[in-house]
Amino acid sequence: MANEITGRETICGLAKAGVWHTPVACEAGDGVLILADNIKVGMELELDESAGQEWVTEADAGVENVAGNIEAYMRYEGFDVWLALIMGSAGVPVQQEATAAYAGTYNLTSKVDGLFGTLAQKKLVDKIWEYPSVKLHGFKLSAEMNKPVKISFEAICDTLKRDSTTNTAVTMALVTALKQNRVIMNKDTVFRMNNQEDVALADSHKLYPASFELTFSRPMESDYVAGQDGLEEPADNGFPACTLALKFPRYNTANDAYFDDWQNTVSKKMDITFTGKTIEGAHKYKLRILLSNLKIDSPEAPVSGPGKIPYSMNLKGIGASTAPAGMTALTAPMRIEVVNKRTTNPLA
Repeated sequence: MANEITGRETICGLAKAGVWHTPVACEAGDGVLILADNIKVGMELELDESAGQEWVTEADAGVENVAGNIEAYMRYEGFDVWLALIMGSAGVPVQQEATAAYAGTYNLTSKVDGLFGTLAQKKLVDKIWEYPSVKLHGFKLSAEMNKPVKISFEAICDTLKRDSTTNTAVTMALVTALKQNRVIMNKDTVFRMNNQEDVALADSHKLYPASFELTFSRPMESDYVAGQDGLEEPADNGFPACTLALKFPRYNTANDAYFDDWQNTVSKKMDITFTGKTIEGAHKYKLRILLSNLKIDSPEAPVSGPGKIPYSMNLKGIGASTAPAGMTALTAPMRIEVVNKRTTNPLA
């Protein structure tokens, strides 16, 4: 039982790094509370299958693969660096009047070359698992009514170090994480959608889904090269993909119209706004997702028995030729806006 810990005692942190293969130490404020660590470490064995021997008696280390996802409850503050590394662009948050509230904006860029971090996690009392360079290349946000929003981050790592001198048991003891302000899908959550070419979104454009799932992913691949340990920094290997799934309790006249929009490939725009507790004055914690151009895909109204008939639809997020009304300068598929207490640029 020596040195063993439980999930209650683990510590997980991510810090932005600047040189691939070169770890940085996680510090106070870099920690996050997680639900699951699904990063898997695998290595192929290269068997010596030469003729002239009765049995294979030798095997050498082959390709190592370190990838997977980290799952957590989404919070209004704490995952700013994680999201910014995926989105590609952030700035210094803007103070809201003379309060403790600050507004930040994370815009999608076509590439995220040079944006990565160091991930470290305490697994034993004296053992830290360190991934010196981690490329976050996608996320999934999901929730149902009156439940916390969950987020899953997709990661590709260069390698795993279990004897790091950068992130140690001593340094990880200094890592802290915010434990409040989970994002909840509730009565204050607002979904709005209308035709992309129409006026800016307003209350008259509200939707009332029972659940949602938003996924963004940048396809990436990487290679091993001679003379160094671990993968090269992953690079783009296709177009980024953005999808949104919405489920509604009942099929009705309002959502029946989306079958026409689907058949006519009508472009839509949408925003999703989560509102939390008050920070100071009139300013509350907020998470807003803007989607500039959505195409409805696979609407369904299945009958599965004598009960109510539900409705669901998937939407694909693509780029816009011009920014829609109310979404200034947004031609990328998505933008994320936050209001929290963070005062510094997460990509600085």
